[in-house]
Amino acid sequence: MLVTPPDLNSPIDAALVWWLIDAACAIYVVVHAIRARVSMAYIFLWGPAAILIPKSTTLILLLWGGRKHTALAKAKIAINAAAAQIGEPPETTGNDFKMMSDRQGLEMLETLRHEIRNARHRIHLSTYIFSADRTGIEIMHLLAAKAREGVEVKLLLDALGSWGTPTRLGRRLTRAGGKIARFNPVLPMQGKGSANWRNHRKIAVFDGKVAIVGGQNIGLKYMGDVESRGRFRDCSFRIAGPAAATIERVFIADWCQATDTKPEDFTDILRARPVARGLVNINVISSGPDALNDPLWEHYVRMIETAQRSVTVVTPYFVPDETIFRLLKAAAQRGLRVKILLPRKSDHRLLDFARRWYVRILQEAGAEILFFKPDVLHAKLFIRDDVEAVVGSPNLDMRSLFLNYEIGVAVTTPSALNEINGFVDTLAAESIPYSENFYQHSRTWTGRTLEIISRVLEPLL
Repeated sequence: MLVTPPDLNSPIDAALVWWLIDAACAIYVVVHAIRARVSMAYIFLWGPAAILIPKSTTLILLLWGGRKHTALAKAKIAINAAAAQIGEPPETTGNDFKMMSDRQGLEMLETLRHEIRNARHRIHLSTYIFSADRTGIEIMHLLAAKAREGVEVKLLLDALGSWGTPTRLGRRLTRAGGKIARFNPVLPMQGKGSANWRNHRKIAVFDGKVAIVGGQNIGLKYMGDVESRGRFRDCSFRIAGPAAATIERVFIADWCQATDTKPEDFTDILRARPVARGLVNINVISSGPDALNDPLWEHYVRMIETAQRSVTVVTPYFVPDETIFRLLKAAAQRGLRVKILLPRKSDHRLLDFARRWYVRILQEAGAEILFFKPDVLHAKLFIRDDVEAVVGSPNLDMRSLFLNYEIGVAVTTPSALNEINGFVDTLAAESIPYSENFYQHSRTWTGRTLEIISRVLEPLL
């Protein structure tokens, strides 16, 4: 706790030194929280702690806080520059696009099986969660079989998301010649940067020609042969063509960070460019602590600002930052159709409390709030005027917008948008509209208290 400053006319003593250290630590924490520009709640989270326990808070912030890493941003720029020198700039046209959105995730599972079995040169797979269940074991066995055939297999797991994944699950793959890396270990001083930065990207690339992105992790909660009521309702996207090479570049950058590998080791891959496979335009957007700015957040802001008729958001967790929230509210007030589609209950109860204030205000402003009833909705979609959609791994919360490594793809081709809009219509048909009694418990003392606590903690949830 900060102590009263000693008499500055007296000789410098230990008390003055410790007071100066405490003051410097407190200033560092407050300035860091303000510069993060996540939300006022982020400042309220760190500010009091900086005053009461400045040295401890500074240490926690160094290990767990913050949201940008200048060195990593420069490294990412270097990787992209090296890739640009080695090969041609990424192309956005000429892609085939297929949405996988069935209730049980069987389409995604069958696509993974097919692409793994048909890979001839390399498989690059990155996921936040890799579960040691029936689905995870099957995918690991398939990857090991390809590694034994001489196919290069690299599997990147987030160290926190896959914390419970036993090491023995991957032994079959590593013994077959495949490689497994864990992204940013959470133990202090093992990872690069804050342990709060998680790789939430879901990427699978096969021979640099076909890629899969979306919201589905590897596990029975997301995909399986047997019908399950506990399965998340989600979607992923198979992309074939030049955009697959751009997605693979994101994987390579993450692999280089996790393993201290040089991008020059991937020269042949960076030089390769897949031929056109379709007519869909795709712009790949990656965002995270290694980006100089916030590309996904900036793209969402532009989409709302340029919308003429409608903005549709599908997300499991709805805790927007102040700017996006204000823009959505203004869009609803000026007559645009703002539709927010959320799970009735997500798998993170605190975030459900945190979203209550946002949906109440938006509903009062004229937005259409829908709650998906049958399962936990885990899909992530952001649609403008039915002419552009961003799909991929990011939720519409401050962790995805400002802290996580995320990947999204923006599509503007009508055929692809028709698939996405059809999926949204299916979800809406199984949803219920917002009603005053839906959150009746929020009017209780306990409900309001939990709501306040969750809103303060929301930047870290």
